[in-house]
Amino acid sequence: MTRIGKTLRRPQFQFGLLVLIPILVWYILFSFRVNLLGLKMAMIDYKLLDPSSSPFVGLQHFKTIFTGYELFWTAGLNTLTYAVLVNLCMIPIAFAFAYCLANVTRGRTWYQWSLYLPVVISMAAIALLFRSLMDPDVGILNRLLASVGLPRSRWFAGSDSAMYSLVLVDVWKAVGVYIVLFTAGLLNIPKEIYDAALVDGVGPWQMFYRITLPLLGHTIKLVIVLVTIGSLQVYASALILTEGGPGRATYMISQFVLEEAFSYLRFGLASAAAIVLFVFIMLVTFIQLRLLRTNWEF
Repeated sequence: MTRIGKTLRRPQFQFGLLVLIPILVWYILFSFRVNLLGLKMAMIDYKLLDPSSSPFVGLQHFKTIFTGYELFWTAGLNTLTYAVLVNLCMIPIAFAFAYCLANVTRGRTWYQWSLYLPVVISMAAIALLFRSLMDPDVGILNRLLASVGLPRSRWFAGSDSAMYSLVLVDVWKAVGVYIVLFTAGLLNIPKEIYDAALVDGVGPWQMFYRITLPLLGHTIKLVIVLVTIGSLQVYASALILTEGGPGRATYMISQFVLEEAFSYLRFGLASAAAIVLFVFIMLVTFIQLRLLRTNWEF
């Protein structure tokens, strides 16, 4: 009997396959099949009232997006800008808090709970809170700025400040997830390594640069990939807080896709834009995984 045959006859393999079957069926029906239908829809001029008569247009929708749709490029640039800003803010802040938590001996669970709390709060409730705090005329934040002699900000109402305000709110809401991940990664580093480094006379900065960062490489890679994927798919916060405005200052690709599909009923164009976004995210993720490879285990 071949090795493959022996493997197929093992009870462990059969049990594992039995457990995976429902998950595979779920993904086939609600993920892979939907993606294939989206690709099909991107190549036809979909007629909502008579789908069977939808003509095949090939790559025409993709051509329209790349050559004749300035709004798509505006949304793409805004989404890319947002993703870069979120990465630059989210990762250092999450790491700094996690580094502090990893060195706390009492009350760590309480601190983590407090920092994670915004993650589970409804985005609608957060929008109401920050719209009040960031009101250009009567908001508390502008009062605080004025009290220390700093100029007031238009926050969400200003085309030059709306993107930064959106990033500020989203980082505040989601940073708890990545604090937990970084904290788990830091606590997973064996204490014996630090003890050996102290015996050898290694200073704090060298210990951080030569031990902590390299051994945290897997967690850093995971966080960067998750933050990038999430930020490139931003939709709810931009829609609720700014509605893509003022003007098109915070208009994102996800909003473009939903608007084309359900406001203008251009489902083929919306599907093509969604596929472009999917391919871009996949390429960015692949590049990040290649650049952030680590060649060690402990």
